[in-house]
Amino acid sequence: MRRWAVPLAVLGFSHAAGAAELEYLRGPAGYEPGYQVIQTPAQEWNAAGGGSAVAAPPVPSCLVNDIARANQQASLDFIETQVWYGPEIISPAPQGFGPAGVPLDGEKGWVPGVRVTGAYMEEFGPICNLYVSGAFSWLNGHTNYWASIGPTLSNVDGARVENSDFRLGKGFNVGPNGMITPYFGGGTRWWDRLLTGPLGYNEVYRHDYAGLGLLVQYSPAPGWVLSANGLVGGTFSASLASSLTPGGANTVCVCTFPLGSSTTYKAGGSVDYAMTEHLHANAGIDYTYFKYGQSPVVPFGAFAFLEPNSKTSDTTLSVGLGYHW
Repeated sequence: MRRWAVPLAVLGFSHAAGAAELEYLRGPAGYEPGYQVIQTPAQEWNAAGGGSAVAAPPVPSCLVNDIARANQQASLDFIETQVWYGPEIISPAPQGFGPAGVPLDGEKGWVPGVRVTGAYMEEFGPICNLYVSGAFSWLNGHTNYWASIGPTLSNVDGARVENSDFRLGKGFNVGPNGMITPYFGGGTRWWDRLLTGPLGYNEVYRHDYAGLGLLVQYSPAPGWVLSANGLVGGTFSASLASSLTPGGANTVCVCTFPLGSSTTYKAGGSVDYAMTEHLHANAGIDYTYFKYGQSPVVPFGAFAFLEPNSKTSDTTLSVGLGYHW
């Protein structure tokens, strides 16, 4: 049901005129309007005859439409993410390391998983369309490894990825069927890269991110909501922890490498359809891009190690169901 904030009394009109306008908004007996009129306590008091005909200052209009309803639901999505990592490139090359500027290795493959999302859009005190969202995703599968040099030029490696994403913003109505929502976004990424085989070992990459984003939405028909979003931000607290694996290489640095930060970009689009008052279906695509900067040289035993520069592009396809409350 649509909700509007409408001042009912106008300067210079009598109480009787204000009451007549109220009846006009309510309509004849038994009529149920397609929207809800929200009155402040001062407006209700004046409309009831308790005050003068001077209306309280206008309040923001909180329009609850298909977009706001789509933004208030819990959903479970089945997802498939193309993890595209690399290439790793050493640049600059410290003494004893190299070759510089040559693509060394990388990973690529589609990894299945699930995503749980909870979103809230509602009035919060004087704020209309307060927007809060949190999403967690889990991926578990394999990627295809390649290398340009070394004893292992190709392999199939295990991949586990966990992502968390949070948003806090405010929606602004653009007519009855549109909305734009600027938001602050932040989250984490964790990737467990299991390099298999007699020369294998384990690597865990992680970082946090934060940035500013914009959500643009349009409802072309009752029950349908089209959404597009984008965020520009930066990564921080990036690191790589490497460790030994049973039957793997024994000359691995069991240590943590601090990695360089970078700009990160996120973009996505989705469609949401309200099949019933509470049950929604959705499908979407999301894209994420970031880099890891080269680590400093880390001595370990009789050797020294570093983690090269790299870049990552994740493309996620999703389909699922949601429950609006």
